[in-house]
Amino acid sequence: MLDRFDFILRMRVKGPAATLGWVFLGVLGCSLLLFLLWGNGKVSRVLFFPSRSGGRMVAEERLLPRRGSLALDVTELAEGILLGSTRHDAVRIFPRGARARSALVSGRTLSLDLSSDLLAADAEAPLRGQDTLDALARSLRYNFPRLAAIDFFIDGQKPRFLEKKKI
Repeated sequence: MLDRFDFILRMRVKGPAATLGWVFLGVLGCSLLLFLLWGNGKVSRVLFFPSRSGGRMVAEERLLPRRGSLALDVTELAEGILLGSTRHDAVRIFPRGARARSALVSGRTLSLDLSSDLLAADAEAPLRGQDTLDALARSLRYNFPRLAAIDFFIDGQKPRFLEKKKI
């Protein structure tokens, strides 16, 4: 069987075809080496969203780009949650238009600043107030277990619904 393909071993390619072949093999080798060293630049993250039936959270796995720093990775994850779920049995946590403005990680504490658009009423986002931030914190803590504390800000201000009412 192998003697049928011995002509491949006897082939001699010269000139431009040989040069083109070596260039192709070189580019293939370099791209394989770069992929093995740095990967594809994406990381698998689990995002949690409220289910349509209510009462529980459903998980959704997404490939998100790796940004290189913890603060940028947290911002990328928060933006993915703010965009909403792709599952048919899950609902949005935040109204459309909400954005993660910035993230700062100091030690094991995350400070995440969100836009004020998340305070708007939206029929697609049934959660309100502290429940929305708790749902976001669940995904953040699951994907970044080294975070011990998460401080949320809305347009640079501590949310008022976090304050206890004085009677």
